[in-house]
Amino acid sequence: MKRFFRIGFAVFILILFASLTFQYFDWKQVGKGLLELLKHPYLLVTIWGVYFLSFCLKARAWQLYLNGRVLFSTCLIGILYSLLVNHLLPIKAGDLVRAKILSRDHTVSDEEAFHSVFVLRALDMLCLIAITLIGLLSLKVGFKIPVWSIVAGSVFCILALFVLYKYFPDFLKRNFTLFKKAFSGRNGLAIIILTFLSWVLEGGMLYGTVLVLKGDLSVLESVFANGITIVGQFFQITPGGIGNYESFLVFALSLFGFPLKEGYTIAVITHFMKFLFSYLAGAVVILIFPVSLKTIKEWVRVRGVRGK
Repeated sequence: MKRFFRIGFAVFILILFASLTFQYFDWKQVGKGLLELLKHPYLLVTIWGVYFLSFCLKARAWQLYLNGRVLFSTCLIGILYSLLVNHLLPIKAGDLVRAKILSRDHTVSDEEAFHSVFVLRALDMLCLIAITLIGLLSLKVGFKIPVWSIVAGSVFCILALFVLYKYFPDFLKRNFTLFKKAFSGRNGLAIIILTFLSWVLEGGMLYGTVLVLKGDLSVLESVFANGITIVGQFFQITPGGIGNYESFLVFALSLFGFPLKEGYTIAVITHFMKFLFSYLAGAVVILIFPVSLKTIKEWVRVRGVRGK
């Protein structure tokens, strides 16, 4: 049922994206925007630098979660591999690859690696929800979260915990112990702060793009719009969330008065920038830490996901 709902909603978003593309896509506008970015090479490097720094913060948070048992470089390579895979496959298999990269370090077991990725992805979602709520309250956005979605989300979380407690008590106990150990004291606070700041920095990609295109969007509005857009990637069924990203970002920008055509152009250019970064960063990590395509496919299949 969950899978049916997720795919159904994703298909709906893709239909919406197709409609937006048919009505508002303008090659000339997109090309003009990309040329404008190229005219500001220093700002372009700064945008990508801030974006890269956001992944560095995530890597540091991951290292702290594992109590420093792995190198920072290993965590960063795993995250960048994950980014590359998510922009190549129509499914979010990147987290599986990320965990396997980590588990190749013999100081961390497979279970610990997958547990850490799961928990930190959950923390990512909580930070994005917090950013969205902060934006809704501080920016006076004319949009309210439907009560039914809050109720449905709460019920789902309660049911998931009940199933784990009822049928997988040992698994739940082991992972709760790891969770408690990682988030105890200052270490836990640092992990939360680093993760939250990483998402704040990721909003810099959108802010910089809008700045170059001479749009009017504040830093806080950029972070808020980016947060909404990334939450929408939960329904990804295309490489890099093509369609989802544009649709959610157009919606977020419309809350700040951007016309649909302008919002769509900004979304396409920003997403293109993220795709290009993921491929360039992916090429670098492949050179530094080569993993064959065959090995990656085997990792994905082990977890029951078919790569293409």
